[in-house]
Amino acid sequence: MRKIIIDKMKKLQTQIEKWARVHGHENLNNSEEHRDDKGRLIWKRSDWEYVDDTYGHMVNDDEYEPHSNTLKKMNQLWKRYNVD
Repeated sequence: MRKIIIDKMKKLQTQIEKWARVHGHENLNNSEEHRDDKGRLIWKRSDWEYVDDTYGHMVNDDEYEPHSNTLKKMNQLWKRYNVD
């Protein structure tokens, strides 16, 4: 099961990269954003970075298992960045 999840995450990264080449990297959504008291964006993590971080945890830590919410978010990202 673990190998299947890792493979799907890699496919999702590729899917997001294809979408970004067509629609522009600047149009990727952010999975997380932090703003200061004035509302200015001070930190962000793109959807691609979110997938890459989770993928990194999976391949580097044999005990890491993504939460079910993480897997649901990955499914939403697959639908959002579908280029077919």
